[in-house]
Amino acid sequence: AENIIIGNVALYGATSGEAYINGIAGERFAVRNSGAKAVVEGVGDHGLEYMTGGLVVVLGETGGNFAAGMSGGIAYVYDPNNRLYSRIN
Repeated sequence: AENIIIGNVALYGATSGEAYINGIAGERFAVRNSGAKAVVEGVGDHGLEYMTGGLVVVLGETGGNFAAGMSGGIAYVYDPNNRLYSRIN
């Protein structure tokens, strides 16, 4: 079962800091992130949209439109079911 523990738009516009989320984030996680570092177990639709910096590790599923407009930063995604490619924009 999903454990969505952090709501939509968490880390929106983050410029620094760290976040370690023991669960799944809602939609638009880390949108416009320019410097924060985060580890999360999964994200909803539009995760990392317009990200320009920072680092995000996703240890589970992503929603659709992942990383749309992402121009910087680093995203590591654990994808054992090979679904990420169809969800990246």
